[in-house]
Amino acid sequence: MFNQHFTRRVPTQAKWMFVLVILPLYVYCGSLILSALFKFVIIQFQLEFDYNQLNAYLNLIFDVFLLGLAGWLLKDSMLEQWRDFKKNLKQYLIEGCIIGVLLIYACQIIGGLITMTLGGNQASENQQFIESITTSYPALMIFVSCVLAPILEEMLFRGIVFGWIYEWNPKMAHLISSFIFGFIHIMSAVFNGNTAEWIQIFSYCFMGFVLSYLYEKNNNIYVPILSHMMNNMISMCMLLL
Repeated sequence: MFNQHFTRRVPTQAKWMFVLVILPLYVYCGSLILSALFKFVIIQFQLEFDYNQLNAYLNLIFDVFLLGLAGWLLKDSMLEQWRDFKKNLKQYLIEGCIIGVLLIYACQIIGGLITMTLGGNQASENQQFIESITTSYPALMIFVSCVLAPILEEMLFRGIVFGWIYEWNPKMAHLISSFIFGFIHIMSAVFNGNTAEWIQIFSYCFMGFVLSYLYEKNNNIYVPILSHMMNNMISMCMLLL
């Protein structure tokens, strides 16, 4: 699994910006502070926004901001990997669109079985929440879920977290980056006191493991981005059709 040809390194500036700025924003600002602030403004000025509309636009604004920040931190690496992606387009398309998607679905099935065996619901609270927003604002959520979120999450959790930890321990890079990726998707429920939602982490962690495997194997961040996009697109199609 560990690839001696994996050469992607994380700039020092990106490492510390992730720890000091991006991660706190991701954990606290997006899920708690901004949501509360938006609700206060809506109530104070009696604006006609429902909760789903609020969160749809909140996700869009937050993802665009963080994507701009991550893009600035990783711009040199992203450009270099894009040139590599174009040179090996056929191989990477197969890896991202076919192999990666099949691996993700296989791991999600396993994760889902583990979750249900432990008494959890088939769908996580995060998934139910996304589905409720998507039903009301499909075009916006398709853009956020199928374009913005996959690019942002891969840049952060594979491009920075995985790449950083890989420098000193490849095995821990897979484990830690996958766990953080999984936790991010259940943290709102956990922070709200629903500790039972912890058992939903398996599917997300296994998906994160597949994405880090694809990144390491191909030495190119655009392969897991593509797989992540395709997975979310398929989920959206299943939800809306």
